[in-house]
Amino acid sequence: MLATVVEKNVFVGEITGGVPVDAPFVVDSAEVREKKDGGKYIHLTISDRSGRGACKVWGTGSQSAEEIEAFCRGIRQGEVYRITGYAKVYNGTCEVNVNEGIFSLAEPLPLEGIEPSLFVYAPVETAAVRQGLARMAAMIGDPGISSLVGRVLEETPGFFEAPAAKRRHHACTGGLAEHTLETAENAVALAGSVRRAAMDTDVILAGALLHDVGKASCFRRQGFSFVALPEYTLVGHTAIGAAAVMRHADGVDPARFAHILHIIMSHHGPHGEIQPRTPEAWTVHFADNASAVLRGICDDTTDLAPGEGRHGGRFGGAVYRF
Repeated sequence: MLATVVEKNVFVGEITGGVPVDAPFVVDSAEVREKKDGGKYIHLTISDRSGRGACKVWGTGSQSAEEIEAFCRGIRQGEVYRITGYAKVYNGTCEVNVNEGIFSLAEPLPLEGIEPSLFVYAPVETAAVRQGLARMAAMIGDPGISSLVGRVLEETPGFFEAPAAKRRHHACTGGLAEHTLETAENAVALAGSVRRAAMDTDVILAGALLHDVGKASCFRRQGFSFVALPEYTLVGHTAIGAAAVMRHADGVDPARFAHILHIIMSHHGPHGEIQPRTPEAWTVHFADNASAVLRGICDDTTDLAPGEGRHGGRFGGAVYRF
């Protein structure tokens, strides 16, 4: 019986609407949400090596909201569970719906017999990203700023393994480093495209390479996935990142160092507590946003056929494929 339960014969990327699903998946996140009638259901993000998907656990008709919440509290993120239900397309997105299969969520599957390579979603080419980041850092001419960037990245545990977000853009192993590389490349290209503008490229590169460094301290590995720590929302990665950078201020011109800190604290642009006030800060904000938004849109349209559209869960808006 155990061999049948843990057999991995269906992957997230293969699930289509109208078919039954009975296979093991990693549960990356689990949260209780309200139904239109006031009841409760569990929203899961499930994954395997092929990608991530959505799963809604409705439970049986006889289960109360309290029982549904109790099931959710017992789910251990990052562990592998048997998901038993049926696939349905809702608002253009395929999701697994679970009713009686809720009882399979009482305990994760034992690790014996589980092949990790089938369950870890890690599309990032880590070696290429490392080389790309080293290439961008080497473009910094100021020795003090170059040393600052090198020390911070070297002394930040998990920077090359952590995701860049909980569920939207670059939400996978290695996603933080990949997003950082894209942001640095975008920022340099943007700065070079503006005529008659004299920008501090060293400051732009340092700000781009360090803008999200605090996220490495906001996640920890659990099972086959990463989970966000309380610091992710209680403190925020910008403040954590700025604190890490401030420990390495020696050897950097004070004015340029303050400018780098301003970029880190303001890179969320109009949506952040600190607003960008310099061309360099706005450049990094736009570069960061371009990486995040385009990654989300690209992921949302990957499995669309030509002529199809839907609401993109990662992008947060309508997407379409020509």
